[in-house]
Amino acid sequence: MVKTLRCPACGAPMRPSAESLLTICNFCGDIVAESHITPHIIIKPLPLTPPEGVGHVSKMELILVPFFEVKAKVDVDARGYQRRERTETKTVTRGGKTYTESKTIVEYRPWRIQHQGNHSVRFLARQEVTMFGANELISSVTRNRGGESVPFSSDFVKNLVNRDVGHDMVALSPEWDQSEASKKAGEVVYEAAYQKAKSEMHEVFDTKVNFKPLSKPALLHEPLLLIRRKIQGRSYRAAYHWGSGQLLREEQPIKNRGLMMFIALLGFVAAPILTQLGFIFYNQSADEQTWLLIVFIVLALAGVIVGIVLMIRVYKPHKIKSSGGGVGLFDFQMLPAQEVESLQQQPTGQTPVARFCPKCGDPLEQNQQFCEKCGFRMDGR
Repeated sequence: MVKTLRCPACGAPMRPSAESLLTICNFCGDIVAESHITPHIIIKPLPLTPPEGVGHVSKMELILVPFFEVKAKVDVDARGYQRRERTETKTVTRGGKTYTESKTIVEYRPWRIQHQGNHSVRFLARQEVTMFGANELISSVTRNRGGESVPFSSDFVKNLVNRDVGHDMVALSPEWDQSEASKKAGEVVYEAAYQKAKSEMHEVFDTKVNFKPLSKPALLHEPLLLIRRKIQGRSYRAAYHWGSGQLLREEQPIKNRGLMMFIALLGFVAAPILTQLGFIFYNQSADEQTWLLIVFIVLALAGVIVGIVLMIRVYKPHKIKSSGGGVGLFDFQMLPAQEVESLQQQPTGQTPVARFCPKCGDPLEQNQQFCEKCGFRMDGR
C-alpha cells in the first residue's frame, strides 16, 4: 500500500525528504515533522540567542543530528604481543684493558586486553555528516548526552522552526532502522576495541567482542548550533553543542596582522642591504676576513626566512580552536547498576546479538558458519 502524505493545513500532497524529518508544504508553507521510531528523544536546545563573541553574527543555523543509543553488555578479549626494548650494560676486560659494552635486547611479550561492562553506546545514525564541528560533536555525544532530553513530538520540532526568524533549522533523519542499529552499534564497539588493541600491541592476533543489547535502540537527536561571525570584514565559523552550550570548534582571527606584515617587509628590505654591507666590509678589510662576509650573508638569509614565515602567517585565513575528536573503547558511557537491573527485568524481544569473525573481525549473520572475508570456520576446525 502506498500512502500519500498530505498537508494537514491545506490537504495538498507533500513530498517527504529522505534526509530530513521536516517536510514543508509548497502551497501553504505548513511544516510536518514525523518520526516512526520509538523511543525517540530530542536533546532540548538552549534558547536561540547567539553566544557571546567578537564581531556580529551574520548567520545562525540549528541542526538536529541523529544518533542511535544502544544500551548493551560488552565483553572484549583482545590478544597479541608487545615489543619491548631494554639495554644491558656490562664491563669486560680484554688485553689488560677494561671496556663497557652495551647491547639492546628486543623482547616480544604476550599481551591481553580484557574488558567487561554495561555501556550506553551512542553513534551517528547516518553514514557521515560534513558540517563544521561534526567530528567534535560525535566525540562529545559518545561520552555523554548533551543536556535535558524530551520525547519527540511534531509540535516541539515545529516550535523550534518557528521560534525565531533569525535562524535556519535542519532536522536530519537516520539512515538505518532499529533492527540495523544494534548491529551497527556492535561494529562501532568492535572497531573501538580493535583500535585500542592496536595502540597497545605491536601485533594483534585476535579480537573478540560479545555485544548483547539490553533494550530496544533509541533514536536521539542532538542539537548542533552553527554560527558565522563577521570580524573586520572576514567571516568566521563556530560550532556549539547547543544542548550543553559546549564550544566544539571555532575559527579565530589571527591578531597583529599589520605588525607582522611590517616586520616581514623589513626582513625583505634588509636582506640585500646586509649582503651589500658584507661585501663592502670584506673588500675593505686588510686580510679579507671571510667570516665577516659569512655573518652578513647569514643575517640576510635569516631576514628573508622570517619575512616568508610572517607573510604566510598573515595570509592564513584563521586559526582553529577544537575540543578534540576521536572515539575510544572506554569513551562509551558506563550504565549505573540500578539502570542495568531495571533493563534486565524488561523483555527485550528478539534483539539480535552482534557477531564478528574472531580472525579478521568481519561482521557475521546470526547463523553464518563461515566468514565470507577470510573463510574462517566458526567451530575452529
